[in-house]
Amino acid sequence: MSLFSAQNVSELDRFWREMAPVPGRMAGSLRFALAAALAALLLLIIQPPVGFIAPSMFMMFLLPHDSPSQCFKGCVVILSGAALGTIASLLLMGASGDHPVARIIGLAVFTLVAAFFSRTSAIPGLPMAFGCLAYMVISLWEYKIRAEKILHLSLWPMGTLATVALSAVVIEFLFNRSDPLTRLRREITARCAALSRLLHLLAAHAETGQIENRAAIVRRYAVTGRGQLHVLLERLSKDKLCSTEELQRLRALTLALDRILGLGAGIAVTQDFERMDPARLEHIATAIMAAEEGRLEDVQNILGDSAISACSELDRIEQTLHNLAAPSEASAMDTRVEPPSGEAHSLSRLLIPDAFTNSDYFMYALKTSLCATICYVIYNALGWPGISTCFFTVYFTALSTTGTSNRKLLIRIIGSGIGGMILGIGCLVFVYPYLEGVQGFLLIIAAISFLGAWCAASPYFGYIGLQITFAFNLLAFERLSAPTQMMPARDRMLGIALGFLVMFVIFHQVRPERTVDTMRRLLARLLGASADLIRLFGLQPDTAVSDSIAEIKKEIAGMTVNLPNFAHAVKFEFPPDRAAGMRLSNEILKAAGAAEDLVFAVRTWPQIGEGDQDTGHLSAIRASMEDGLRGLARQLEQGPESPANGESIVQAATAEQLWREKPSGVAKAIDNFRELQMACAAIASAAE
Repeated sequence: MSLFSAQNVSELDRFWREMAPVPGRMAGSLRFALAAALAALLLLIIQPPVGFIAPSMFMMFLLPHDSPSQCFKGCVVILSGAALGTIASLLLMGASGDHPVARIIGLAVFTLVAAFFSRTSAIPGLPMAFGCLAYMVISLWEYKIRAEKILHLSLWPMGTLATVALSAVVIEFLFNRSDPLTRLRREITARCAALSRLLHLLAAHAETGQIENRAAIVRRYAVTGRGQLHVLLERLSKDKLCSTEELQRLRALTLALDRILGLGAGIAVTQDFERMDPARLEHIATAIMAAEEGRLEDVQNILGDSAISACSELDRIEQTLHNLAAPSEASAMDTRVEPPSGEAHSLSRLLIPDAFTNSDYFMYALKTSLCATICYVIYNALGWPGISTCFFTVYFTALSTTGTSNRKLLIRIIGSGIGGMILGIGCLVFVYPYLEGVQGFLLIIAAISFLGAWCAASPYFGYIGLQITFAFNLLAFERLSAPTQMMPARDRMLGIALGFLVMFVIFHQVRPERTVDTMRRLLARLLGASADLIRLFGLQPDTAVSDSIAEIKKEIAGMTVNLPNFAHAVKFEFPPDRAAGMRLSNEILKAAGAAEDLVFAVRTWPQIGEGDQDTGHLSAIRASMEDGLRGLARQLEQGPESPANGESIVQAATAEQLWREKPSGVAKAIDNFRELQMACAAIASAAE
C-alpha cells in the first residue's frame, strides 16, 4: 500500500472515521469552546457593533493552538494584518473623499491582494485578517453619517478581533500545559515501534499484506521527516525542560531515526529482505527498541562487534545504531543536528517558491476578488444590508479547482445548513425564548464552538466545522443578547446562499481549473523535488546537506497530503470530465507511488562502492536519474513533445555490472524509473 494510495471508501464512512476521537482532540476542542465563551462574555460587556462579531469569532480558527507561544505569535500576526487593513481602508476613503466607485475598486484590490497572499504566504493569517478588516471598515462608509463617527466605528473591528484573539491566547496559556518532553518521547516511541514491528514481520516472512501495511506506516514517518520532532526539541532547548545530557541523547536519537526510517522503508521497497538472515533482523529490531529506551550499552551487546561493509540497507542501519551507541559518535551526531539552519531558512521564507511564477494563484485571487465584489455590489444595489453575509461567505470559503470547488461547496452547504438552519434557527425558535440570563447563551456558544472545533480537526471534512460555527454565529449575534426575531436569520441565510451561488458561477465559468490538471502540475513539482533529493543523497553528509534534505522532505510531505485529497475531489467533477478525470487521477497516484519507491531505493545506495569502477557507476546512474526526473517534470508541464531525459539509465549500466553477488536497490531503482517514464508519458498524452 503506497503512501499515495487512496482507500476506496464512501464519503459517509470516511466522515465517521475522521470524526473518531484521537489523542489531543478532546482537550483542544474544550479549550476552543472555553475561549469562544470567554470572548462572547467580554463582547457582551464591551458592546461592539454586532456585525463585527461573527467574522472575528471565525478568525479564531486561524490561530495555531499547538502551544501557548505559537498561539500568541499567531495573535500578533492576525492583529498586525488587521491593523494594516484598517489603515489602508481609512487612507483610501480619506484620499477619495468617500467616492462610491473608490469603495468598489478599493474592495476589489484589497480582496485580490488578500486572496493572493493567503495562498502564497507562509503566514496566511496576516493577509486574511488584512482583507477582512479592510472590508469591514469600507462597509462603514456606506452609511451616511459623520466622518468623525465613522472614524470612531472604524476602530471597533480591530477591537473586536483583538478581544477574540486575546481570549484564545489566555485560555491557551492557562490550560494548554502539555509537556513537550512527554510528547517527544511518545513520537519517538511510535516511530521506533513501527520500524521494529516491520523488521519482526520481515524476519518471520509474514504475509505480504501485513508487511505492506507496516511498511506504509514506516514510509509515512520517513517522508514527513523530523519536522514535528524538531519543533519539540526546540521547545525543550528553549525552555530548558530537561537536562543537557538527555537533550543530547534525544537529538542524536532523532538524527539516527531519520536515517534508519528511510533505510527500513527501503528494505521493503527493494524486497531484499527475502535474502536476509531472520536472526539478524530480530537483533536489529531489538536494538532499535533498546536505543529508544536509552539502553545504549545494550545496543552494542545486541548487535555484537562483527565487521560491517556498509553496502546494504541492514549494514547501514547497524552502522547507524553502532554510532548512536558510541558516546563519541553520539556527540558528533548531536553537533550535526544542533544548528536548525534548514528550519530557520524555511521559516524565513514568507512566500512559497513559485508564488509569482504560477498563474494559478493569481487566477484564484482574481476569481475570489470578483465574487466578493459582485456580492458587495448586489446587496448595496438592492439596499439590503441584511444579506451582506454573502461577502464573508465568499471571502472565508473561496475555492480552487472545479472538483474541489464542488466538493467544498457541498461540504460548506451542509455545514451552513447544520449551523444556520438546524442549530441556529432551532435555537432561535425552541431554546432562546426560554433563556434567562447570560449563562445559557454562553453555554450554547461554547457547545456549538466545541462541535465546530471537533469537526475542524479533520483534515478532509474540517470545513464543515468552520461553517457550522460561522453560520451559527451569524444568527446568534444578531444582537448582543439571545435573538428573538426570524427576519435577521432569514436575511443572513439568504446572504449565505447568494455567496454560494456567485462562487459556483464564477469558479466554473471564469477559466475553470480541472482538478487533474492541478494534480499533474503537483506531480511535476514532486518529481523536481525528488531529483533534488537524489542529488543530495550523493553528497557527503554534513549540516548543510542534512538541512537541505529535511527542507525538501517537508515540501514533499505537503505534496503527498495534497495529491490524495485532490484525487478524492475528482469524483465531484461534472460529466463528461469525471470518468476520464478519475482514470487520469489514478494514473497520477500510481506515478507518484513509483517516484516514492524510486527515491527510497536510491537512498539505500552507499555513496561509494567496493571499487572505483562501482563508485563511478553509482555516480553516473545517480546523476542520470536526477536529469531524467527533471526531464519527466518538464514533460508533464509542457506536454509529450518535450523530451524526457534518463534513457542513459537503462543503457549505461545494469544491476549485474554494479553488484554481481550482493543485493542492492540499483536494479529496483532502474525498474521504478522505467515504470515512471511510461506513466508520465501516458499522463502527458492524456492531458492534451
